[in-house]
Amino acid sequence: MSEKTFGVRYERVHSWLDEFSVKYSRAERYKHRKHRHHAEGIEEARELFGDLGALVAEQHIRADNEGSLPQAEDYLIREYE
Repeated sequence: MSEKTFGVRYERVHSWLDEFSVKYSRAERYKHRKHRHHAEGIEEARELFGDLGALVAEQHIRADNEGSLPQAEDYLIREYE
């Protein structure tokens, strides 16, 4: 998706965002999103990969969250529901 939009695949950003997925079972793999799939994660991506990396991260996060851009605290709330 990022290649079509931005002209680059930027696999390093995608891998970085999904890095924690291996810590969860297949059924609960979505829980890895609490680590970096949020607005604060985009700013971390910007520090590591620059502005284009942040745009790629935002696109990835929105795609995984049906268009929404959660905050880190949103994941804490969901875990206790």
